[in-house]
Amino acid sequence: MEKIVKLKNYFEIFNLDGYIIPKNDEFFNEYVSVQKDDLQYISNFSGSYGLALILKKKNILFVDGRYTVQAKIQSGRKFKIYKLPLKKNKYDLNFKNKKIGFDPKLFNEISIKHFSNTLGIKCVAVNKNLIRLIKKKGSNLSKKKFYTLDKSVVGESCLSKIKNLKKIFFKNNIDVMLVTSSENIAWLLNIRGQDSDFSPIPNCFLIIDKQMRIFLFCDLKKIDTRFKKKLSFIYILEIGELHNFLRKIKRKNFSIDSLTCSVFFKSIIKKDNNILLNTDPIYFLKSQKNNIEINNTKKIHEYDGAALTKFIFWVQKNFKKKKITELTAQKKLLEFKKKFKEFKHPSFPTISSTGSNGAIVHYNASKKTNKVLKQGNIYLVDAGGQYNYGT
Repeated sequence: MEKIVKLKNYFEIFNLDGYIIPKNDEFFNEYVSVQKDDLQYISNFSGSYGLALILKKKNILFVDGRYTVQAKIQSGRKFKIYKLPLKKNKYDLNFKNKKIGFDPKLFNEISIKHFSNTLGIKCVAVNKNLIRLIKKKGSNLSKKKFYTLDKSVVGESCLSKIKNLKKIFFKNNIDVMLVTSSENIAWLLNIRGQDSDFSPIPNCFLIIDKQMRIFLFCDLKKIDTRFKKKLSFIYILEIGELHNFLRKIKRKNFSIDSLTCSVFFKSIIKKDNNILLNTDPIYFLKSQKNNIEINNTKKIHEYDGAALTKFIFWVQKNFKKKKITELTAQKKLLEFKKKFKEFKHPSFPTISSTGSNGAIVHYNASKKTNKVLKQGNIYLVDAGGQYNYGT
């Protein structure tokens, strides 16, 4: 509760009635590092999607149907749990005329408007992340290097992809494109990173203009000589320079991605430019898979399927003889996957559950909740894998 009290102390300083905290970080990826997981920090809720609203006298946690049971267990003592989606006139919370602060780097314009209109509140951008102000300075974020993938793996060179993108620029009269989806940058440049435990995402931003000049904004400590040499035709700049770079661009037609472009970046662009496209065209380009990508997908499903089949036989053969728990079974499945040299790591937290734990959607076993597999109980496993060639 101490963290929440500290947060509320800032309400008076910033003239706020409350503050909203999302799950995502500034890159809007599916998974966020523990160090940047503001929602879990303030609420103890570890699910993959949710939103906390801290008011002066109330703490509210919004989660979807997958997480209502989990949210009550993890956060129910300090938070009132409400089910998403948000609906007008559903909540008796007296929100009228409330000024609710938010970090403009963590929300897109669509979500903020929806939140404001549905709950009837005034959302106020606060150019300080209040959660980071109360957090103890601690563990460093990953500095693991970005790396490139060869055409033989992805099936098309980055120069070929850029050429196709150029056609879209001319067709739509675009001068400048801000790419804020790390996944789309990874696809366009054939690069990967190690900024997530479950996805080879390179956390970064990209600007490309109609002359096809490319500016990559990232943590420069993640860039080595080999990477620079491979992508010698692009400019690589420190990620903190992006907002200044954008402020210098004026009277241009922009393309942005409404899903991953933050309120912060969009407000800078809108001030002196015209936004013509709100959907990143890379989504459409990358949705058409080439033959190498299709064959690689088949290949990794064979590896993953073989590992899962071996695991099913192992459970069947051993669960009556040995004490197999959710955690030991999960570990064994990972061992089978690791036998393939192409395997990198899981693609999401493995769900390994039996008995009543199987009723918790997106359950993750822990020492505290770990159950033994028993005759007559259902055992549920949901597991994925990241391989050299795909997911």
